Amino acid sequence: MSALAKAAWAAVLAAVFLMALTPGAAATGNVDCRKVQQYFVPCAGYLFSRSAANPSVACCTSIRRLNAQSKGPVRQGVCECLKRNAASLSGLNQNRAISLSSKCGISLKTAVSFNTDCRRA
Repeated sequence: MSALAKAAWAAVLAAVFLMALTPGAAATGNVDCRKVQQYFVPCAGYLFSRSAANPSVACCTSIRRLNAQSKGPVRQGVCECLKRNAASLSGLNQNRAISLSSKCGISLKTAVSFNTDCRRA
């Protein structure tokens, strides 16, 4: 599986934590899902491997940038992108994906979950 495909699944989980910050309409609308996936490429080693105990500095920096840029309806679009791509990835360590935001020092208002309702983002 390519690093981009793995990053996409990682993006799915990260979007779940992003969606909790601002309410609005759920739609990918003006969100380019391929760009969202790119934010998670530096996290592939942590999310798909058992060897990395923590996400890299590059991973956390990238996720923080995505979080900072994802406000209002954009946050919901990011969430939807991530959930849509999740099904195509195998080998993702779900526990690591769920803990990614806290490991990177990103405080969220809701818990990260694979069942997150993006409309509540």
